[in-house]
Amino acid sequence: MFKNPTQKENCRAHGKLKILRMAPVDQQVTFDYECDIQESGEIVASIYDLNTQIVTKEVCPNESGSFTMTGLQNGLDYMIELIQYDKAGNESAKSPTRLFRTGYVPGTVVNYIHPDDYTFMPSGRSPASPSLLQLPNGFLLASHDIYWGKAAQNLTHVFISKDNGTTWSFQSQIFPSFWTKLFFHHGVLYAFGMDGEYGDLNIFKSTDEGRTWSAPTLMCKGGNRDVGGPHKAPMPVVEFKGRLWTAFEYGSWSLPSYHDSGFASIAVDDDLMVRENWVISEFLRYSNDWDGVCKGEARGYLEGNIVITPEDTLVNVLRYQIEHCDPNYGRAIVLGIDHDHPEKAPTFNRLIRFHGNFSKFTINYDSVSGYYYALVNRVTQKAELKQRNCLTLTRSKDLDDWEIVRDILNFQDNGWKEDLKKVGFQYIDWIFEGEDILFLSRTAINNAYNFHNANYLTYHRIEHFRDHLER
Repeated sequence: MFKNPTQKENCRAHGKLKILRMAPVDQQVTFDYECDIQESGEIVASIYDLNTQIVTKEVCPNESGSFTMTGLQNGLDYMIELIQYDKAGNESAKSPTRLFRTGYVPGTVVNYIHPDDYTFMPSGRSPASPSLLQLPNGFLLASHDIYWGKAAQNLTHVFISKDNGTTWSFQSQIFPSFWTKLFFHHGVLYAFGMDGEYGDLNIFKSTDEGRTWSAPTLMCKGGNRDVGGPHKAPMPVVEFKGRLWTAFEYGSWSLPSYHDSGFASIAVDDDLMVRENWVISEFLRYSNDWDGVCKGEARGYLEGNIVITPEDTLVNVLRYQIEHCDPNYGRAIVLGIDHDHPEKAPTFNRLIRFHGNFSKFTINYDSVSGYYYALVNRVTQKAELKQRNCLTLTRSKDLDDWEIVRDILNFQDNGWKEDLKKVGFQYIDWIFEGEDILFLSRTAINNAYNFHNANYLTYHRIEHFRDHLER
């Protein structure tokens, strides 16, 4: 019977033969692999059922690359391992065994981790925190960290597509990095990332399209879940009034005050890898006594979006945890930012009506239509406020009045065999590309651990999104 890989079999260790990326879909699986032994012997891929019976075996065409194996049954768990043989037919290298499950998956699979696959421990065993970036040459970069509750949570994988998202390949890893955000500035690729949950907030740099990464520069000293520390999801990096701005929080879900809101900024021409160039604001603690907020004991706010308003000011629009309040859904918090004094804490501005306030969302402005857009987890069952199986495109002219454009992925009403406790399209990171929207989803489907602990990173395109402006 199969045994889960040990920590020593981690792909970050010095194994000679590694499976770097998995993409199981309808009746087949694609995987990226790499071998450090440059020999002429063949590499054989074997797929087993969970009784360790070989289902199929094929010879991989190259020493490293990508390979697809077909003829599998949907809805079954499989194991796969690679073995390299030397010219004499002796085993010279063996990969860690990986688990996967085949089945229908919406969008294009960038990567997959089975919930019982321990290959990337101690970081975790769930792909999380998507970040999507288009390079000046048109190539797409996608990243996700590897998450599990109370695990180390300190490894990010980066992938590249050179054909506009049709196919993806493993590019690199960033370590230690959690809640990673990719962004591009002055011809250089950067990444924000924590060295673990509520740990140090760092910035990394790459000059070769993310194939290699610099050592981290510390931006904000961290702590842990018990005492609190920085919390920075893959949120937007915005240029405004000669500075770059990005929001993050300080605190912890374990603290009575949850998370205080702040931000980091830097002059656009300063060296981003010099810690002293960054200004970290003071932080604002949520108050249930603010005028106009939801009545009751809210669990505060987090995952803020820095947004330039129609009045050419800067605000932070945040996810708002109001499950124990009245109303208990459909509101977001807006904080004001004094852009002339980036060291100052934000201030409470107002409450707005907003669909999908219980999960991370990203707001982007479309200068063509004059609308702000957000992809949100719309709640259709008010008894299940954590619902994330309905992904909806919304828009607003003024950041105050948000309306639904249409559902993009609705697995609440399409008769899918798994319910909202097992399916999620969440933590969406997205960009405009001409007439289309491109987005990444932390996707849970096909027997994920649960809706939150996803098993896929998937890529999607919303074509001609502006065609839905006039309805």
